Amino acid sequence: MKILHCADIHLGYETHGRLDPATGLSTRLLDFRRSFDFMVERAVAEEVDLFLFAGDAYRTADPTPTQQKQFAEALRPVVDAGIPVVMVVGNHDHPVSFGKASSVDIFGVLGGDVEVFAVPTFRAEGHPGGAVQTKAGPLQLVALPWPIRSKILSRDEHRGKTPLEIRDLVEGLYADFVATCAAEADPAVPLVVCAHLTVKGADPSGSERASLIAHEPILTAAQLARPNVDYVALGHIHRFQDRNREAFERGEGPPVVYSSSIERVSFKEADDEKGFVLVDIDAGGVAGQRTAYEFVPTPARRFVSVDADVRGADDPTAALLAQVGRHDIAGAVVRVRYQVDEDQAGAVDAGALRAALADADVVAAIERDVDPAERRQRTVVRRDTSLKDAVERYVDQHEALGTIKDDLVAAALEIEREVDEAA
Repeated sequence: MKILHCADIHLGYETHGRLDPATGLSTRLLDFRRSFDFMVERAVAEEVDLFLFAGDAYRTADPTPTQQKQFAEALRPVVDAGIPVVMVVGNHDHPVSFGKASSVDIFGVLGGDVEVFAVPTFRAEGHPGGAVQTKAGPLQLVALPWPIRSKILSRDEHRGKTPLEIRDLVEGLYADFVATCAAEADPAVPLVVCAHLTVKGADPSGSERASLIAHEPILTAAQLARPNVDYVALGHIHRFQDRNREAFERGEGPPVVYSSSIERVSFKEADDEKGFVLVDIDAGGVAGQRTAYEFVPTPARRFVSVDADVRGADDPTAALLAQVGRHDIAGAVVRVRYQVDEDQAGAVDAGALRAALADADVVAAIERDVDPAERRQRTVVRRDTSLKDAVERYVDQHEALGTIKDDLVAAALEIEREVDEAA
């Protein structure tokens, strides 16, 4: 049985993009669509038996009609090929308010074999809905969507619980649910756990270190890799990794895999490969030891950061251009950060630097680091200063904020967009 496991598509990120004149869309939206199309083409070419999506379709729970259209168009070839689609709701998919539909619920009522799981569910013979049917045979599925705190607090017995108590409650319920399902599963039928959550010890991408949700449930790999389970498909953490690799390699448990996201969202993910996972389960083997998997990189847009210290250089412009020349910037989103002596700050030829960056897809920023006097001058904000420049100048004066600069700029631009839409 062949399965394509993916997660964290996050369609809608437009930071570091520009307007594409041919389509009128952000080039970053087109980047995400290109990686999505690449993944779907591979699914169809491999004739996979199941397209398994482990949550977070969009950047927010309120995608625009354009983003919804892009997602539906990209997924359509999978449905047209007769490949069943299973989608688990992630934290970015679900609105905070109890009772509102998630951003992916609509796919469950459209044409084709598409199922969306918004509550913990066990699909197997003898249980509601039965096993998931594929052309390679039945598949048992444990679906664990992102737990919605407001939904839990709407029940009388849980009202008044603290966030920590809610976290402990969810961790216990989810762990017990997986254990019960695995014990009831038929060892002769493949069993997959698909979850959108954090596994203890998971290594997040740089962009996630400042954004992981406080008091979010954290399970161990052992709580998911129960006997009879053949594969654990995870979403939520954007870096590809097998949290049960050593045990799996010893033949003592299934892979517990984060597939990664399919595109980079910031410079903090510059060194991370982006992609998805192809899974092969041999139903004729021994349960828990019959799985193989392969990580497949997507053509994600490269992010390149050029960092240079040209203090003391006889010709700071030449030294800076030499550093730029050491990087492959063609078609990349590029950021340049350089240090220069105050008395040479004006000697750097900005035009020459821009010309050297001409092959980049987007120049996200050119940041100059000089002494405090120059910094004070640089942080003056005028009426004609853009919001992006204003935030960047503010952050440049506060070293403690440097590690989350991209996130702060993205949040500010998102607020600006929402205000413009409401106006």
